[in-house]
Amino acid sequence: MDPVQLIASFVAIVLLAGVAYNLFPEKDVLTLASAKEDYLRFNANAVIATPILGEDHHAAILPLSTPDDQLGIVTKLGDRLVCRTLQKGDVTSFSINKDILTISCNDFTQPTMQIFLGADDMARAEALIIGFTKAAGGQNAA
Repeated sequence: MDPVQLIASFVAIVLLAGVAYNLFPEKDVLTLASAKEDYLRFNANAVIATPILGEDHHAAILPLSTPDDQLGIVTKLGDRLVCRTLQKGDVTSFSINKDILTISCNDFTQPTMQIFLGADDMARAEALIIGFTKAAGGQNAA
């Protein structure tokens, strides 16, 4: 292939990708209201306490006051939402690295979730997640 054709093709592809990115931006961000609404569509009998929204608006942790032995998590994967209900012992491990909470579960559909949180929200989230780990006594297994 001629180098001029190769460079012209590359430039055309980059321009087309830029146009597509500007014409179809990611406009659906997760908010507290949308996270609650989406989760309640999945688990209609849940009563959500004070939710925790990720800083990047791609995940939310929903503590449930009813039933009290469950924890809701809504994550945005591409243009889809995944709503999960964690039961006690569902979290195999979790770790905190600065502002990233990483939760691992025995689930092939989404075995690891990363949630970006501020300092205050991180402390609340850690206190919630500890109760759902498999480790003895509810301590962090990571």
